[in-house]
Amino acid sequence: MVFPHLSPNVEKLGERRREAKLAPVIPLPILPAMAEESDRRPPSEHASRMRRPAEGVMTLREPPHSIELERAVLSVLLQGEHAAAMHVVREKLPHPLGFFQRDHRIIYQICLDLDDEARRVDASSVAERLQNTTFGVLVERLRQQQALQEADQLDGMGRERLRSLYRYRDEDAAKQYEESSLAAIGGFDSLVAIMEAYASAAGLGSNADLIKDLYLKRQLIRRLGGLVDNAYRSPDPFRTLVEVASADVLALSRRADGSQIYSIDTVVDETLEAIGERQSNPNVGVQTGFSGLDERLMSLRPGGLYVLAARPGVGKTSFALSLVDNVLAANGDDHVLFFSLEVDRVDLVKKLLTGAARIDFAKIESGLLSPEETDALTAAADQMRQKKLDLMDVSDLTVQGLRSVIKRHQLEVGKLALVVIDYLQLLSSSRPSQTEYEKVSEITRTLKVLAKELRIPVIALSQLNRESERGGQPRPPRVSDLRGSGSVEQDADAVIFLHQESGQDDDQTRAQGRSLKIIVAKNRFGPMGESDVRFFPARQRFVEVPTGEDGTSAADQPPAHQRSSVRYDTAPEDSENLFM
Repeated sequence: MVFPHLSPNVEKLGERRREAKLAPVIPLPILPAMAEESDRRPPSEHASRMRRPAEGVMTLREPPHSIELERAVLSVLLQGEHAAAMHVVREKLPHPLGFFQRDHRIIYQICLDLDDEARRVDASSVAERLQNTTFGVLVERLRQQQALQEADQLDGMGRERLRSLYRYRDEDAAKQYEESSLAAIGGFDSLVAIMEAYASAAGLGSNADLIKDLYLKRQLIRRLGGLVDNAYRSPDPFRTLVEVASADVLALSRRADGSQIYSIDTVVDETLEAIGERQSNPNVGVQTGFSGLDERLMSLRPGGLYVLAARPGVGKTSFALSLVDNVLAANGDDHVLFFSLEVDRVDLVKKLLTGAARIDFAKIESGLLSPEETDALTAAADQMRQKKLDLMDVSDLTVQGLRSVIKRHQLEVGKLALVVIDYLQLLSSSRPSQTEYEKVSEITRTLKVLAKELRIPVIALSQLNRESERGGQPRPPRVSDLRGSGSVEQDADAVIFLHQESGQDDDQTRAQGRSLKIIVAKNRFGPMGESDVRFFPARQRFVEVPTGEDGTSAADQPPAHQRSSVRYDTAPEDSENLFM
């Protein structure tokens, strides 16, 4: 086949390629003589023509996005099987414009509104809200958010202001199905198609991060496009344009790494919102079950890191288990996750059953139980099975591995009331060459960030250094006695010590219980101080000693004379606040 409009050389090249059975060469179009034409045009028209190709190139490029990633994130949300999924996503994507596709923005906007109303987010609830909302209303609200974004005001808004942009109102109701947003996006089948898209709940956070990264890239392109246009049109000098460009890019980089600077009016609104939520939910924190400790800590705050430390043998693991049991009793619907890097999970449950069945630990350990004690142990075990306590005993766990396990477990079980780690010095660091101080610093910082990210309190048990044991009578521990004390003191919201004033363990001590002090040595959000408890190691029980009107505890008063056999039989009483 001959192409008459091609040059002979091109025809010969095509014949040679056909002989070699290769694809023919597609001829390139001949470019016009732009230099000659430009000489005949006025300068203003020439400048306009030089700009148009650049604008054409920009319009041919599609902004960075990934429909598959957006569908993967929305799929997990619409499945409604993971209670923390919405929290994970909205922490990274606080408004619908983080998504690129219009229908995805509409669906996510509904998810945000339902979550603000504390309603379950799943395909059914989203479809119901879409069916009851006029499509034009949602589109108009997206346009309002787009206008705020172009004015660089959207990303700096607090949660309450963002909510006002997409909150459902009675006047938004659709009169007919054809006017509804559900009909506009393709009906319920479109939600089912998204929900059935392959998506892993374990990768929800990373997928949301990728969507946020694509959103920031779109913002970068928009800002740089404006800078290019401004460079064409503005009479400002080069230095001024560079300063404006640097400020715009710096603002985007702050949003990317989470180091955004907030104005005081925004922070005041967020603070008043937090105070209002606390007023409506005064018991939002986690109670430890020890009144003296709860009064000082004002409960365990969501996102708080608490360090519990004591000398070896004082009973910090038993105290942590007692605290966990109290939390489970008060928060029956929430799970508690206990990491034991030193004690086997079977031995942990033995301690729990000892307190619940009120049987001496030595009898359970040896198996020498009477028929009555066996029945009590069986009943305690049946009650223990009903509690939402999850245990993990592992001797070699890195702090990053711990972080992954906690985040994955929260997605699986829903809300976590508390995480306990026994103990933090046994965690491995990401780099074996780190010093002890560097290792502890990495661990405590990671735990603090994790607690803040997941909005759950974390209790980390800790060792004390050898300096605290020197001398004769044990002195009260200090924050500086913590191993890696600098980083622990800096990252912890509270440091709690268990201190046994006397090292004796005779018959009288076993009968009356060890006298321990709970010392709050650091408290970021409340007062410091101490309270008294008695610890009965044989039955793994802690009894809080009441405080008198003069502020002194009953433990500081001289005990009344009583035979040791009577004391042993009557202590502790069932009515006391014990570890059960």
